[in-house]
Amino acid sequence: MIKSLSTHAMAVLALGGAGATATQAPARADTFAAAYTCTVPVLGSRPVVIRGTLTALPDRAVAGQTVRFQLHIAGLSLQTPLAIESWTAVAGIEVTGAQNTAFRMAGSGGLVSPRRPITGDLFGAWTPRVRGVDRLRGGTVAITARIARVGVLTSTCLPNDPRPVLETIGVVGYHRFARADTDV
Repeated sequence: MIKSLSTHAMAVLALGGAGATATQAPARADTFAAAYTCTVPVLGSRPVVIRGTLTALPDRAVAGQTVRFQLHIAGLSLQTPLAIESWTAVAGIEVTGAQNTAFRMAGSGGLVSPRRPITGDLFGAWTPRVRGVDRLRGGTVAITARIARVGVLTSTCLPNDPRPVLETIGVVGYHRFARADTDV
């Protein structure tokens, strides 16, 4: 019985991490498949593939202005053996290119039936500071699942290398326009 609960907890946690998605996915949003290694309570390390889309809103980024993101998790390579009552996930997104930084995305969901993957959306925001091209890749994912008769379990998932680019953002410089009759 402990093995069944552990397997379920692992699947729940792994699927919860995959449940990240973008809010309004433009038609041009590319899908990705990213390999992770998840540490699941009692079960240890497990390979997981997360499939989804990462969408920037607006898709034209301006230095100094916040860009919102939606990470949509369409599927995971694991399924949960037990029903999940609820889940939450936090995912890091690493930015490289014109700027090297990171930001967090978070989301949650409700009931997940047995033998079904967790799917869902994570949301976050980032304010680029410089113009240029930035590549966004998935970072660490932490998934917490509430499972009946088991309790709350947390799994941490680390991305495997090489990590695919989830989204590429072109950031334009911001312009400060001033009229002749105003102080700048």
